[in-house]
Amino acid sequence: MKGYFSESYSEGREKFLNACAKAGLKVRSYVHPERKGHDGEVLATDCAFVGPLDAKRIILASCGTHGLEAAAGAATILQWLEEGGPSALPPGVAILFVHAVNPFGWAHASRGNEDGIDLNRNSIDFAAPPPENAAYSELHDLVVNADVTEAGLEAFTAAFFDFVQRKGLAHAIHGASAGQYVHPDGLSYGGATLSWSCETMQAIARAYLSQAELVLMIDWHTGIGPFGEPFFIIDVPKTEPGYALAASWWPEHAIHSDDILEDATPGYTGLLTVGLRNALARVSKAPFVGVVIEWGTYEVSAMLQALVMDNWLRTHRDLAGEPLFEDVRARLIERFYPSSPAWRESVLEQSRAIYAEAIAGVANWR
Repeated sequence: MKGYFSESYSEGREKFLNACAKAGLKVRSYVHPERKGHDGEVLATDCAFVGPLDAKRIILASCGTHGLEAAAGAATILQWLEEGGPSALPPGVAILFVHAVNPFGWAHASRGNEDGIDLNRNSIDFAAPPPENAAYSELHDLVVNADVTEAGLEAFTAAFFDFVQRKGLAHAIHGASAGQYVHPDGLSYGGATLSWSCETMQAIARAYLSQAELVLMIDWHTGIGPFGEPFFIIDVPKTEPGYALAASWWPEHAIHSDDILEDATPGYTGLLTVGLRNALARVSKAPFVGVVIEWGTYEVSAMLQALVMDNWLRTHRDLAGEPLFEDVRARLIERFYPSSPAWRESVLEQSRAIYAEAIAGVANWR
């Protein structure tokens, strides 16, 4: 696998910067103004623009919106750069790579940012009352009081599915995943103001994408779908042309964000892709097609437990170094970033085709 995968934020950043230097690319770094990494390292969101600066068709490929999920997407970026991707771009097409949307989360093995915010629930209008999620409030005590030993997590899973039986799957899924703005110590917390990371992403979009006539955003994630397989989530309203575009590029994978689970619409709020689309719409009329691509890891109950583990680690950082904390941290990383060589090889192999299809799609637009 040629060392494309990294076991820490620092390692991943060094590899990205080296690959960009080797390819002759200029990197712009947005350094976090306040926080440092696990070992005191600088935290930054780095971006590199590949292709003509006046390109009208641009792919924005990002990783690390959910922090510790970054390593898989980062590996696909490295592979593309080092296998000659820049020299094979068609005329008029460019790719903007954003390496670690949430550098704090990657460095500290968390899906959340430095304030415990889920960056994929943070892009709302904070001048208006936040969306309500009464279903989550019903789950909150169960989440924050969960025992994160293996036996305790099995008990949590049983209690959650009892909640599903009593309230219905749609109610439970909306509660756990839609986004909530009341409990900072809870799941899917969207924050009380726009985060540094989301502000940075909007600044990057304005700086690099304003001239575009078409933008395709691929935001790499992990945790949903079959083990080692890509799972596409199209974050564009079905009534807009962008949805049909994405569906035409990946017809066998076209799943809208509201259709991830049959008979259960999550009703996500504050998605990063939607926030960037809205921000860019203020300076450009270009269609913005947002697609989240997950790499599947483990089965649903294991990933539900992983969300609780992540939340527990975030709210118990004072226990860092203790055996339980480090055990939970290691198990969490494995859930979102499997050590299996077969999983990692699958990510690399299938990402080649995804990049090729994305490039062909935007190149042949219209």
